[in-house]
Amino acid sequence: MNKEFDSKLKALQDAKRDLVQSARKAHLKLTQRRNRLIADIKRANARIKRSRDQLKIKSARLVKTSRETAAKTRRNLEGQVSSLKESVATGKFELQKMRSDLALVRRDLADARHHLSHALHVDKAIGKIGRVVAKKSAARKNR
Repeated sequence: MNKEFDSKLKALQDAKRDLVQSARKAHLKLTQRRNRLIADIKRANARIKRSRDQLKIKSARLVKTSRETAAKTRRNLEGQVSSLKESVATGKFELQKMRSDLALVRRDLADARHHLSHALHVDKAIGKIGRVVAKKSAARKNR
């Protein structure tokens, strides 16, 4: 009976360890993913700001171009302005996609935190039961 009990207790300890490890691993990976997405969003915001600033400068230069300026220069500036507009639009689309991904990752991270918390509570409960069982078995041996 004791061997069977010990084998079941060992299996329970192994399952407990696996549960806690998987919860911690999921929490760590999701935290890293969240941080990576936040950094990507910051980079995209900076890229959009640079493009927007360049667009303002080019637009101001385009407005200042007079009729005396060659048509080629004006067309060149208009092309640059339209390409910067496309760049800003693309950046905004990417930013929106990253924000939606970040929302999903944050939700998954909250779930992983809940799972980790639950796993740690299970771990404590199993440890408490193990101590009680050890105490009772020690008391039986002393009799």
